[in-house]
Amino acid sequence: MDRFRRLPLPALLTMLFVVLWSVWFATGLLTGSDDFAPFERAIGAIAYATIATAGFGIAIAIRRRRAGGTETAVGIQRAVRTGVLPESADPVVWARELDSTRWRYRNNRVVVPIAGVLFAAFSVWAALVISPWWWLLLVLFMGMCAYSVWETRRALRNIDHLLTTLRGSWTVPQSSSP
Repeated sequence: MDRFRRLPLPALLTMLFVVLWSVWFATGLLTGSDDFAPFERAIGAIAYATIATAGFGIAIAIRRRRAGGTETAVGIQRAVRTGVLPESADPVVWARELDSTRWRYRNNRVVVPIAGVLFAAFSVWAALVISPWWWLLLVLFMGMCAYSVWETRRALRNIDHLLTTLRGSWTVPQSSSP
């Protein structure tokens, strides 16, 4: 995953566009009604993938710039995943980025359950009215929500440990005056 995160932004966004387009098109193929129009769905998938890729691209570029480059951003993500602080961590940059990351994960504790309930309600309605494929999407989405809840708890625990370690490594400069 780190190798994927280190890709230059144009290569990363191209791959992201292809994945998003494929997922959107396949979702329409599986859940669409009997009068499926592949050309129209392809155009819609292009619009969706373009907008989503632009949004992700802006977020990734901002995060990389704030962290001081791609390598630092990847290092922070790896540290959050593993709970291990690298020796080369700049305390000022890392503390700011870890605090920002902790804020995003804390929001997940509220957003993920709300999104899960809303999508579950929509999926049940869609499965009854549109297509039974929505039951499969419901199961997949609930699995992703469960993983997100687990991963959020792990990340918050690791971030707290990293911040404690990072702040414990700060030393107060001694005054040289007698």
